[in-house]
Amino acid sequence: MRFHQIKEIYQHVKDINKQFETFCEQLLLETKDERLRMFTHYIIDKLHENNTYLDKLIHSESHKVTDSWVDEEIEHNVEKQFLSLEQRTIHSVDDLLTINIDIIETINNWLLLVADVSTNNTVKEHINDLIERHSQQSHKLVHTVHRMDDM
Repeated sequence: MRFHQIKEIYQHVKDINKQFETFCEQLLLETKDERLRMFTHYIIDKLHENNTYLDKLIHSESHKVTDSWVDEEIEHNVEKQFLSLEQRTIHSVDDLLTINIDIIETINNWLLLVADVSTNNTVKEHINDLIERHSQQSHKLVHTVHRMDDM
């Protein structure tokens, strides 16, 4: 479908987070490496925080924002990324970090397209805020890995 409301865009990002969370939970079942397990739990916590934030946006933002329509096909590159993830073996924290950052960048690039095609300035502002939040999370993940390396 080509046209979507902003709340559907938010829901799509939530679905991506849930899919990545499932991937991380499977990784927890397969790995014995304690550092990787700790980092995986950390990522799962961040995914929960992101989805809680998106739920808040969906339910507390003005209907003028969440019901706004944009002319953008829902991007499926992230789903293709998950298919390739299932074939990869994660051996280290760096492997998982790289995958997570790739997913965040893919989501942000798609959200930039959504903001560009939106005619509502408030919607653009909210989408840009979400992009900024993702970017900050990406920086925090890198920082967390560096702190883990110092241990």
